[in-house]
Order: sequence, then C-alpha cells, then structure tokens
Amino acid sequence: MTSYTDKGEKPLRGRFVRFHHITFWVGNAKQAASFYCDKMGFEPLAYQGLETGSREVVSHVIKQDKIIFVFQSPLNPGNEEMGEHLIKHGDGVKDIAFQVEDCDFLVKVT
Repeated sequence: MTSYTDKGEKPLRGRFVRFHHITFWVGNAKQAASFYCDKMGFEPLAYQGLETGSREVVSHVIKQDKIIFVFQSPLNPGNEEMGEHLIKHGDGVKDIAFQVEDCDFLVKVT
C-alpha cells in the first residue's frame, strides 16, 4: 500500500505555493481556446500573435477562477520543434508551471 504521509525532507526555502498555469501545444490554438470557453466556462485572458509582434507562435490564454490554460500553435511551417512534437504526439500538455517562494534558491539547489 502506498503512503503519502512522509513526503521527505522539507526544504528550508523555496516552498511550493500553487500551480500557475498549464501550457498546451495544439494544432489550432484559437479553436482549442474557443472550445474551452464555449463548453467549459473559461474566459479569454490574453493573446499573443502576429498583431502583437510574435511571428513564430500564437498563444491564447484562458482562465476560470484560479485555473489558467495557455494554448500555443506554430504560425510557420518552419517551426520544427513544435511541428515535430505535434506530428509525433498530437495535441497535449507541454509545460506545467508552478509558483514557488525563492525560485533562485531552488535553481541553485537542483
């Protein structure tokens, strides 16, 4: 049986505060964000794309209470990193961001 009571040593600094956001790499960021807004009650929060000077990636950020999702898609077929990832894995989570106290300390420790 698994026990989750002992989670190991507590760090002196760098306490986990909360999840900040989840980034998804998708084929169509606008469509994915619209789906979550229309069907699941999220609201648009931010946008980055051609109009804001981003030539490589478009990002649609949506929010519901404390939940923040970022949907990103490549704008150019030459974006090999995102393109190859989407071909191999399809739409999915690329990054999970945490809010912590004293991030510099945690970077030094790891």
